[in-house]
Amino acid sequence: MARKEHLLFKFILLIFYIFSFGCSQPKDQKVDLSQIPNDTIVLINARLKLQNGVYYFGSKPYSGFIKELYETETLKSIGSYFQGKQHGLTKTFFPNAKLETERNYKDGIGYGRHFGYWQNGNKKFDFIYINDKREGIQKQWYESGSQYYELSFTNDQENGMQKAWRENGKPFINYEVKDGVRYGLQKSALCYTLKNEKIK
Repeated sequence: MARKEHLLFKFILLIFYIFSFGCSQPKDQKVDLSQIPNDTIVLINARLKLQNGVYYFGSKPYSGFIKELYETETLKSIGSYFQGKQHGLTKTFFPNAKLETERNYKDGIGYGRHFGYWQNGNKKFDFIYINDKREGIQKQWYESGSQYYELSFTNDQENGMQKAWRENGKPFINYEVKDGVRYGLQKSALCYTLKNEKIK
């Protein structure tokens, strides 16, 4: 039974990659999963140890899938690992089994698209990383579904148009960055979330 469940997860994972990244993701952001075996173990397995950021099963770096469960036995997270490091897709879930995050990794670092969702199902964020650095358009939304910000990065540095809105839709930043210099409206720093124009 466990084998069938794992094969079903692998099939769903494959379909997700095809539709989410097959056409829209640049070739250099794709992660090779061909060397990851179909093995799945639970995070609390006594033989699984985390040492210096690498998971070992016994004395060898672990390759396969690691899942974590809530006390209710529902799935909390599942991710693929190669040579002990996150490699490929990791998903986390709320206690009610709704999807919380989808994050991609390559050799243990953030790589490619990362998505987050509020418990009500609305999208929370859509980030892009290359070698753990922000790259391209980064987006985030309020729980209500209205957009919070849309920022542009190159090699983890602001570059291009930077925009953010209060939950009522009014802009509170709108500036452009060129060669490290900001031009435009800069009312607030993006270090907190605004709700009803108050710090949340």
